[in-house]
Amino acid sequence: MTTKPKILFVDDEENILTSLRLSLRPMHAKWDFSFALGAQEALSILAGNPHEVVVTDMRMPGIDGAQLLKEVQQLYPESMRIILSGYSTEESVLKTVELAHQYLNKPCRPMDLIQAIDKALGLRDILISGRFKSVIARLETLPTLPVIYNQLVSTLQDENTTLKQVGDIVSQDVGMSASILRLVNSAFFGLPMRVSSIHHAVNLLGGETLRVLVLTTHLFTSLKQDEKPAFSVKKLWEHSIRVAGFAKAIAENADLPSTDREDSFIAGMLHDIGKLVLATEMRREFDEVLAKVRADNCPLHLAEREILGITHAEVGAYLLGLWGFNSPHLAAVCWHHFPEKLNCLEPNPTLVVHVANSLDHELVRFNPDHPRRPLQFESQECASVRARLGQWQEVCARMLDGKNGT
Repeated sequence: MTTKPKILFVDDEENILTSLRLSLRPMHAKWDFSFALGAQEALSILAGNPHEVVVTDMRMPGIDGAQLLKEVQQLYPESMRIILSGYSTEESVLKTVELAHQYLNKPCRPMDLIQAIDKALGLRDILISGRFKSVIARLETLPTLPVIYNQLVSTLQDENTTLKQVGDIVSQDVGMSASILRLVNSAFFGLPMRVSSIHHAVNLLGGETLRVLVLTTHLFTSLKQDEKPAFSVKKLWEHSIRVAGFAKAIAENADLPSTDREDSFIAGMLHDIGKLVLATEMRREFDEVLAKVRADNCPLHLAEREILGITHAEVGAYLLGLWGFNSPHLAAVCWHHFPEKLNCLEPNPTLVVHVANSLDHELVRFNPDHPRRPLQFESQECASVRARLGQWQEVCARMLDGKNGT
């Protein structure tokens, strides 16, 4: 018999907890619920009985939501942390941006709350090993390139800085971009549509909020010397930004809707963030992976699967899921190395990112000794995709020539 996942709700008002009990009654067959009147009671419930999801209010007497989430992060790193609050100031939200995986506003429709929890629980299917879940759930932010971080700090300290200048800097670093998009798309801002443009996100946050985020809350942290992985993060980010551009161009060529084009761009930019997570958080094991790649001249994701039992694609998808990114982003990141998982009947963001990533590896070759691995879509249902591959390659090659000034 499958054990039902446990969800803990924390609030300092009994009537709120009662309302949650009633509104979530249809989910009792699927989930086990606990309700805590305040943070201290929540910690007592969690002691020896961890829950998969912790949903807490922000403003509570004694131990507030931010303090509770910090305790949960340290003691129960596998628990997914969600804020459900209606009276938070921007300052208090910024305090918890590193601690909460997702933010929901009160009043919250039961349907939206159930959907957020269900989405968080769905991530359990991506990773099996609790060790990986713990490592990823502890992450508050992704380390950024020191030169870009220092440039951003210096720019934000200049009173004459424009938001376009800030956006230009942020868009050079995939970790910064992920954190900015994660924040601006949270329910706190209550935007009617998801934001997928880095410059738009920077404009929405504004200069003062960005100064607080960078200089006070440390939303971005510079990659320290002893954290640097055994590969060039700069080249990894350059590859990711190229794949983002290729993915959007392919999506436009395939005449996909604007939302799919933006999803393709963002997923292309973020498709390899799992590499940085593994390289900085599980350095010894990842060094073994890189040694195998060099020794056997094999693809990185196959070496990861053999040594770690998981790939950077799944790690990246899991992190993005915790951070509230949408399903098209998760699917495209999770399956960008696995063409057998793709739906070829019609172009979609997952297919587009797989093609964009593969074409970049073909068009930009850092090591000529590495074997070529051309795209293969052999099944009958992929006939229309095969027919378009040459055209998509030309589109990407033209983009690359344009950037190189040729």
